[in-house]
Amino acid sequence: MNIQTADLCDENRDKKIEVLSSKFTNYGGLKQFSGQIVTVKLDKSNWLLLEMLRDEDGEGRIVVVDNSQEFYGVVGDKLMAFALKNNWKAIILNGYVRDTDETKNINVGLAAIGTCPLRNFEKTQGQRDIELSFEGLTFNTGDYIYADNDGIILTKSKLI
Repeated sequence: MNIQTADLCDENRDKKIEVLSSKFTNYGGLKQFSGQIVTVKLDKSNWLLLEMLRDEDGEGRIVVVDNSQEFYGVVGDKLMAFALKNNWKAIILNGYVRDTDETKNINVGLAAIGTCPLRNFEKTQGQRDIELSFEGLTFNTGDYIYADNDGIILTKSKLI
């Protein structure tokens, strides 16, 4: 599917469309993606996200993760490989990624605010399917994301 976020914004100006900050960069191999989202809130460690990507069929959904911009690499090549294997379309992370020389070769979208080679090894609890708020947007499980090189848009309903 060819996604053009600028056209989607123009064609759906009667709907509430929000745009994620342009400070998010795509470090994944998939440059255009769309799908329904699942939300995850992490407390430094990525254990909940790892288990989800490794053990569940993503059914083409997108994981929106809030790590409160803790300076740890939350997603790298291993989690991206799990995401690809289990049909997750993309990961949008309010945090940092690592292994970007590898993640850019994996056909999954991966948007984050930057990179950090350091990983947190402490096993902490996370939460799933809760409302997340960052960068002035509110994300809920069931919302929709559309992304391309122009940006990432969020809607409450399916556009295409």
